[in-house]
Amino acid sequence: MSVLSSLGLEDQAAFQMRLFWAALRAMQLGVRVDLERRAQITAELGLAIEGCDKFIADVLGHPLNVRSSPQMAGLFYGDLAQKPVMSRAKKGQPSHVSCDDEALQVVAKREPLLRPLVDKILHRRSLSVLKTSFAEARLGEDGRMRCSLNICGTETFRLSSSQDAFGSGLNLQTIPDENTKASVKAERRGESIPNIKSMFVPDPGYTFFNLDLDRADLHVVVWEADDSELKAVLREGADIHAENAKVLGCDRELAKSFIHGTNYGGSSRTMAIVCGISTHIADAYQRRWFSAHPGIRRWHTEVERRLNATREVHNAFGYRRHYFGRIEGLLPEALAWIPQSTVACVINRVWVSILDAMPQIQILLQVHDSLAGQYYTAHDFFHRPAIMANSLIPIPYPDPLIIPTSLKTSPVSWGSCA
Repeated sequence: MSVLSSLGLEDQAAFQMRLFWAALRAMQLGVRVDLERRAQITAELGLAIEGCDKFIADVLGHPLNVRSSPQMAGLFYGDLAQKPVMSRAKKGQPSHVSCDDEALQVVAKREPLLRPLVDKILHRRSLSVLKTSFAEARLGEDGRMRCSLNICGTETFRLSSSQDAFGSGLNLQTIPDENTKASVKAERRGESIPNIKSMFVPDPGYTFFNLDLDRADLHVVVWEADDSELKAVLREGADIHAENAKVLGCDRELAKSFIHGTNYGGSSRTMAIVCGISTHIADAYQRRWFSAHPGIRRWHTEVERRLNATREVHNAFGYRRHYFGRIEGLLPEALAWIPQSTVACVINRVWVSILDAMPQIQILLQVHDSLAGQYYTAHDFFHRPAIMANSLIPIPYPDPLIIPTSLKTSPVSWGSCA
């Protein structure tokens, strides 16, 4: 405790200790699973995988094992004579020819004729992961799905999730829904991904709920930059991405992706690659963005100065991240740490606040910027306002920030919350 006291981190440590009991309760409770719906989802995924395999075999004239690196490399870099895409070098591992999802996206951008084949291969991989990792995950002896939550699992103070201590369950923080990138891309291609969350159901007499922080990371970035114009847009509830698109002079989706990466320190070259535009256009977009919102650039400069002076960054709650290695090139990582750790602090405080005020409410899942759980349906009239009231956690900026929340409920399933 003397070390914590000397660092001024006693309050932060005390809260993390309180969080342990909330996490333990969720791990013990687990989530009820509708076995019939689970079997239906497994069958749907199996049929979709067969359809992908047939499409790929019809196009190529022979079957392809999309999980086989030699077969994939032989197809794209041998038969189709594509320029090899090298993997990013990792610590202790040399760079090598890659056919991972990122590499195949590069191939598809270079050669649009291969886009349909690449999309089908990527979709097939996604379906396989959903089937084996989610739909067929091992249940507990009582038929419930559990996970092990680690409150020290990440350096951003987000929780990490894995199988439970008995080898059942899965990482319940990565279950996809209709808003995930994979689902959105599949929908654009005219394909679909089953609603995995629909197999998680409330206990009899209970209502499932999902509490979500609205554009949480974006709120924190805007308050860190202390940008009055962007604050006003968020407070009004306007479509900030549409407004930002007017600044850049591009469509909404491009503006959303480009500004997110730029706010987190992405260079014009990096954003050109990510967004599929020229470096010249990316340079022009960043000039317009920083000219319209100089607070973003000031925030970058201040974080970089702090890194160079103290080798650490901190968030508004007083949590810190110290870097012991080389700090060159760490600015994007440090910038991302601030909103991610701040949002983790908020959602975890919402969690503890709800349990302190209404212990009969069962919070079953924490998914980074949201909480899911159940409460007695008969008590809906006072549980709903209690959940919302205890979600108003102020972030202690000079201009205090309370991130808006939305509450969706369903007596049917997690996936039906609306």
